[in-house]
Amino acid sequence: MSKAKILIVEDDNMLCTVFEMFLEELGYEHCGTVASGEDALTHLENKQPNLILMDIHLKGEIDGIETAKRILEKYNIPIIYISGDSDLNTAIRAVLKNTYGFMTKPVYKDSLELNIEFALHKHKLLNN
Repeated sequence: MSKAKILIVEDDNMLCTVFEMFLEELGYEHCGTVASGEDALTHLENKQPNLILMDIHLKGEIDGIETAKRILEKYNIPIIYISGDSDLNTAIRAVLKNTYGFMTKPVYKDSLELNIEFALHKHKLLNN
């Protein structure tokens, strides 16, 4: 398993704690948690993770999909969306070149690990 650095972009403190615990138990390096798209973009100016777990509905002026678009313009970082919204139109809107997964809440540790590993390996294949 890789020792990937993962950024969490989620505005629910309880879920952040759960995701942080899952990442630690799975052996990933948690490199930050932010609650808004604006904070995610600021965070990326100093630290660039190998992967981002992105909620779609965030605090602030921009949602997770718009944040992902801006990240795609500047960085080559794979994103896995995590959302309580399973609406097909939302999922279709989320499809970008840096979209490597879409998980609906609740998220379980085993499925999170599978999605992370799939995204990391696919990103590596597409960029080598």
